Amino acid sequence: MTSKRIPGLDIVRSIAILAVVLAHSSEFLLRLANAPCIGNGIRGFVNFVSPLGSLGVELFFVLSGFLIGNILIKTFISSDSFSWQDVRGFCIRRWFRTLPLYWLILTVNIIMYRIMDLRSHEMNKALDYFFIQNLWYPHPIYFFGEAWSLSVEEWFYLTLPVAMYISALLFRPTDKKRFLLRVFTGYLVVFLIIRFVNAFHPINGPDQDSGIRKVVLFRLDAVMYGVLIAYFNYYSGATLSKLKNYLLAVGIAGIVLLTWLITNKDTSISDSQDHLVRFASDAFLYLLIPFFFSLCLPFFNGIRTIRNKYASGFFAHISKISYSMYLVHYSLAFIPFFAYMSPVSLHAAALYYLLYWAIIIMLSSALYKYFEYPVMKLRERFSAKEK
Repeated sequence: MTSKRIPGLDIVRSIAILAVVLAHSSEFLLRLANAPCIGNGIRGFVNFVSPLGSLGVELFFVLSGFLIGNILIKTFISSDSFSWQDVRGFCIRRWFRTLPLYWLILTVNIIMYRIMDLRSHEMNKALDYFFIQNLWYPHPIYFFGEAWSLSVEEWFYLTLPVAMYISALLFRPTDKKRFLLRVFTGYLVVFLIIRFVNAFHPINGPDQDSGIRKVVLFRLDAVMYGVLIAYFNYYSGATLSKLKNYLLAVGIAGIVLLTWLITNKDTSISDSQDHLVRFASDAFLYLLIPFFFSLCLPFFNGIRTIRNKYASGFFAHISKISYSMYLVHYSLAFIPFFAYMSPVSLHAAALYYLLYWAIIIMLSSALYKYFEYPVMKLRERFSAKEK
C-alpha cells in the first residue's frame, strides 16, 4: 500500500485530535479542581482547553473535506463520464477506511455499557450502526457521544458523490471545471439555506449544541469548505500558495474572535437572549467556524518537510492513530475508568491523568497496527480486484 503523506496535514490532524482529547479529559481535570486536596489552581487550564473540543471537530471536518475533495476532483477529471461505478468505488474505499473500526468500537461500547450498567437504557443503539441516530434530531447524550461527527462525515461521503453523479447525468458537462464549481457551490448553498430556515424556529429547541451543531442535516456544509479549498488548490494552486500566509492570518484571527464571542460571558452569542443575535448565531456560526479553519489549509498543505525528525515522527504517528484515538478516548476509556476516580492527592491526580494519556496512545497505536492498517491493506487488494 502506497502512502503519500503531507507533513503539514499530519500537523493539522494531530492538532485536531489532541484538542479534542484535551477538551474531553478536562472533565476529569475539573473534578480535580473541585477536590479539596488540590484546590482551584487548575481551573484556568480547564477553562482554556474546554472549547478546544468543538474547534478540533470543526478542523477535522474541513481537513476531511480537503482530502476527500482532492480524490473526487481527480476521479471526476480523469473519468470520461462520472459513472455510478466511480461513486461505488469511492464509497467502498471510504467505508473500508471508516466502518470496520467504528463498528468494532461501537460493539465493544455496547457490550461494556451493558456489563457495567452505564446508561445502557439510553436508546436503540442499532441506529448508530447506520449513522441515523442524529439525522435531523439531537444525538443521544449518554452513549457514544463523539459519534455525532462521524455521522456528519459518513453522510457527506455518500451525498456529495451522488450529487455529482446525478448532476453529471442530467447536464452532461463539457466544461468540467465550471461544472464542479457549480455542483460544489450548489451543495453548499442547499444546506446553508436549510440551517438558515431552521434558525427562524429551531426544530430541536433552544439548545444550539445538541440541536444544530451535532445534527447531520445542519452540518453537511462544514465539510464542503474543505472541498472548495481542494478545488481552488487544484485549479489555482499557485495563487493559493502566494496567499497562504494571509489566509492563515485571517483564518486564525477569525477563529480567535469567534471563540471569544462564544465563551465570553458578556457576549455568549451561542446562547444569547437577544433574538437577533441568537438568530444570527444559529444561522451563521457554523458557517464561519469551518470557513475560517479552511483558510488555514493552504498554509499547512504547503509544508512538505519537517526538519526535526522527532517532531516529524510525532506528528506522523499521531496523525495515523488519530481515528482510533477519536473513537476510544472518551466513551471507551474516559467515562468507564476515569470519570469515577477520586484522587486523594495532587500526585495521584497527575498519575491518573498521565495514565489516561498513556492508555489512549498505546490502545490507539495497537488498534492502528493490528486492525486499521490490515483493513486498509485489504482495501487495496479489493480495489485492485475491482479494477
